[in-house]
Parts: sequence; C-alpha cells; structure tokens
Amino acid sequence: ITLDQLLNVPLVRRFHEEAERAHPALARQGGRRLLSEVVRRMLSAQVHDLIAQSRQRLNEYRPRDAQEARQGEPLVAFSGPMRQAITELKRFLFRELYRHPQVVETTRRAQGVVHDLFAAYTSRPEELPLEYSQRPDLHRAVCDYIAGMTDRFALREHERLTGQRLFA
Repeated sequence: ITLDQLLNVPLVRRFHEEAERAHPALARQGGRRLLSEVVRRMLSAQVHDLIAQSRQRLNEYRPRDAQEARQGEPLVAFSGPMRQAITELKRFLFRELYRHPQVVETTRRAQGVVHDLFAAYTSRPEELPLEYSQRPDLHRAVCDYIAGMTDRFALREHERLTGQRLFA
C-alpha cells in the first residue's frame, strides 16, 4: 500500500493533514516517522471517541446491574461518524491489503507450513522436544508446540522435516 492510496481514505487523510500541520519538519521528511504520527493520532482519536460515546451511553441508559447492561443496547461503542470512518478504512484494508493476491498466496503457503508441521510431528513425535512428545494428548501438544514457534523457526523446522522450502 502506498501513502497516496492511504490518503484516499478520509480518516487517514484527516490525521495526515493534522500531523503535517503540527510537525512541519516531519512533513518535509515524510517516511515512517510521519506515518507513525498519523497512526498514533488515529488510534488516539478512536480511543477518545470510544470513551466519550460509551460515557454518553452509560449516562443515557443507566443500567441498574450487569444483567440489565447485557440485555440493553451496547454500552461501549463508537460514535456514528467514527464508526463510519473506521468502516471505510476497513473496507480499504480488506480490498488493498488483506485480500491482495500476494497476501492471499503468502497466507496459503503459511497455512501449508502449519499443516505440514502438524502432520510431521503427529506422525513422528520423536521429532518434538521431550516435554511435548511425552504429553498424554499428542495432538494438543503438537498444537501448543507449533503455536509457540516464531515464523523463522517454523520455516526452518518445515524445511528440516519435509525437505521443502516454501519461502525464499
């Protein structure tokens, strides 16, 4: 995603312009520091909006107890304008990032790594560290072991166990 693409999203554009006005030196430099400031401002605005809107809802509905709070309207929520702005940002991110063909392909290969690791460890538990291979529920132990892996370690293990290198 390029900055120009992001600036087509009203929420991003609003805080980008605000950050540029507040920090002209960062605006001239551009880059990651300016983007970090934009993200920081966006997150802060969302948190403040959520708190203000939730406070307003609590004052309006005044539930007497937890059960009444559960049964009524949601008490913790964004304001309408913030919810709409966040929805636009999410739509952009899903279209341009999460569902981008390159990301989808990378995710598919990563899922394959996890699948292959699970198959390898369950068929050859001796490949696991002792504290995992000796647990009574092998499937749970394998899941726990894989879940604790870093990406780099999982890829090395996958290559060691399968002989395949899925990521260059």
